[in-house]
Amino acid sequence: MSRVGPGALAICWLACLGCDRPAPEAERGGEPARLAPGDAPPLAEPKAAPVPDPPSGVSAASTECPAGMAFIPGGSFWVGRASPTFEEEENPRFRTTLPPFCADLYEVTAQKFESCVAAGRCTPISLPNVTCNTVAKGRGDHPANCVAHAQAVAYCAAADARLPSEIEWEYLARGGAEMRGYPWGEESPDGRACWKANHSCKVGSFAPGAFGLFDVVGNVWEWTDSWFGRYPWPNVDGRWRVYRGGSWSRRFDKWMQPTLRNRSPPKDMGSHLGFRCVKDVPAATCPYGTEAGRCRFGLDEVQCLGKKVWNGARCALPGAPKCPDGSREVPAKGCVHEGATTVEGAPLDLTAVTQSRTPAFDADCRANQKGRPDAYRLEGGEHLARNQVGAARGCKNRDVGVGWNSVCCP
Repeated sequence: MSRVGPGALAICWLACLGCDRPAPEAERGGEPARLAPGDAPPLAEPKAAPVPDPPSGVSAASTECPAGMAFIPGGSFWVGRASPTFEEEENPRFRTTLPPFCADLYEVTAQKFESCVAAGRCTPISLPNVTCNTVAKGRGDHPANCVAHAQAVAYCAAADARLPSEIEWEYLARGGAEMRGYPWGEESPDGRACWKANHSCKVGSFAPGAFGLFDVVGNVWEWTDSWFGRYPWPNVDGRWRVYRGGSWSRRFDKWMQPTLRNRSPPKDMGSHLGFRCVKDVPAATCPYGTEAGRCRFGLDEVQCLGKKVWNGARCALPGAPKCPDGSREVPAKGCVHEGATTVEGAPLDLTAVTQSRTPAFDADCRANQKGRPDAYRLEGGEHLARNQVGAARGCKNRDVGVGWNSVCCP
């Protein structure tokens, strides 16, 4: 598994964006996603078909959630994984408690997004990628994609809702305290999610998972309202917004695992990236009190890896300072870096990237990237720097990991 790497440019070719740690993907930016040779483009329709009705019994608290949303009962659950992962980005595992909330049954569709644009409350999708969904392309009942974070925020606000935090997203994806491996259980994503495809699927094409929600993994990654930061404390700002859930173009099941954290600069957009909205339940009790009109984050328990112990602010070796150099402890926020952490447009160092041939993956390249039969491994530097180096020689990502990109080249 892998993750997204640092960077602030929106130039990635259609591949995985962000994998110097969690391994995101980047089917976005400069080069539009393309159908595989021999595959027919999706048929155009005069107008989008209606989104399917919700299954019976989905919302046990229909009086508390509006139509089209499911009631997500609050509760305590473990966030992350108990074993080391991708530079410990899903660690340390921690237990927290959430209040109840409502969540969209389906990812926001292109048709609904365009209705928001027509009402003057959303800005139009600007990417020309062939896999960006629009009513004009006959994919109005597919998820809205090619949307930047601010566009997703604006749509949810127009619907009197908001984007979920990444913790809320993981809770709804894993069935809360059930801690499912996938929204539907432990079985492979094959036949249960939209993936290994040439474009997205109509929303609701597969059976619902936890809480009766559809397409929580696969189809499109979903923006959250969280800044990326080390567990367990949520960041108050940063360079990247978190998105979760994998998308239609992923070929490896690691991308479908709901604990995997992905991220991009908020201005990024792509055919792999969409969203769903959530809504607070009126009069719900916040387990840890409120802050700025929202429920405050809180910790019930933390499981540190190896010999590290929880010191009240972070996992550290016994005898280590409570916070590392350059940061200070802030109550209920852990170790906070001094000064602003929001950085956009930082230059990328391409000289740190090295290239080596990996012929063991040539067959995979020939099968999945026509015209790019030779596999290479790019190592070092930031993920977006490796993307640029590969793109400069006409390569495309086949997979990404911590500190490396596996690419197919001409």
